[in-house]
Amino acid sequence: MTSFYHGSYVRYAIGGLGLRLRWATKAVRKLLGANDRGPVPAVAQQARIDALIAHRDWNGLAAGVNEMAIMAKDTANPQLMLKAGQAYERLGDFARAAELRLAARRERRGESVADWAGEDISADTLLIDLVEDDPRSLGRVIRHARLAGAAAARAKDATIRVEPRIVPLLQRTFPTARIVAAGQAASGQKFATFEHLAWVFGRDPARLAASFKPLLADPDLVEAFRRRYRAATDLPLVGLSWGSKSHTKDVPDFPEWANFMAKTPATFVSLQYGPIKPALRRLRKGDDARLIHDESVDQMVDMDRFGAQIAALDAVVTISNTAAHLAGALGVPTIFLIDDKFQTAWPVAGDRTPWYPSGVVLHKDGREWPAVLDEARRRLAPVLAGRSDTGSAGGGRK
Repeated sequence: MTSFYHGSYVRYAIGGLGLRLRWATKAVRKLLGANDRGPVPAVAQQARIDALIAHRDWNGLAAGVNEMAIMAKDTANPQLMLKAGQAYERLGDFARAAELRLAARRERRGESVADWAGEDISADTLLIDLVEDDPRSLGRVIRHARLAGAAAARAKDATIRVEPRIVPLLQRTFPTARIVAAGQAASGQKFATFEHLAWVFGRDPARLAASFKPLLADPDLVEAFRRRYRAATDLPLVGLSWGSKSHTKDVPDFPEWANFMAKTPATFVSLQYGPIKPALRRLRKGDDARLIHDESVDQMVDMDRFGAQIAALDAVVTISNTAAHLAGALGVPTIFLIDDKFQTAWPVAGDRTPWYPSGVVLHKDGREWPAVLDEARRRLAPVLAGRSDTGSAGGGRK
């Protein structure tokens, strides 16, 4: 079903109404001749792409994306470049993805002699900006954080600018760099952001996977979480994140999650954000001990504490959201549940992503969610069987 995280149908209906109104506005604009996707040929091309995605025709999609990329370059259209770049990454062509995303940035922002493209900067200072327009969105920031660390290691001095709530986690992980909060003044002789980092380090998926280094959670906090949770259960600890504020995501419904939990020999820890008490009631079904909700953790305020909570677990099962990216970046064994839509950075084929080599990507692939969750349970079994009392391998614990 369409995603909602809080378990309240009233809030879901209100949110969905806003989305439907936006759809209606776009439809009216189309009838009146306005279109935010560009000229009619671009609209036709996008319609063809959408049809190929709906049929999961990845070979046909690759050909269609090639045509879109040519059109994007011919028309110098940065939006089309970004769409094609995203599609290439999902199809596994990281080199073309990086090329088009960097070209899109140059079309929008221009090109500066200070922009770093991989040259020797051992005598230069480097400013790396990883601040999103929407401060709530951290998936891309977390995904590129290790690339920022690799770039910082090449410079004489480096500053990495991020949202305030993720500063401590990155400062611990990259102690030789200076990590500053968004809005804080910073400068460098050279400059890099997401597109530059992907161009330098992210064009080869095999090398991207091989170079993986986890973010480092606070080891004392990790141990404290682990002791507290283990005092309540002898079962393995599995983090669970079931929903998103986005009404466009397709995710399992609460009865499907509850059935998955009932069949899995584990104690679950909620990694869900927001007002979720109605959801907890629906998932626990009277057994509060089966799903731990730790009110001392608020990922919207303190990602360092959230990271330590995740690193204290044996495994994580999650849809695509911030918890998914952070669990993957910490190196915690994670099962990512990905729907059949084409909106995220997850691959369309295969069960691995070079961004997070310790995770398993499970696609819905036209199935009903109960079948996907059954596969998740089977994939999870050997991970839980091999767990140790010290928790998962991720997160930089002692």
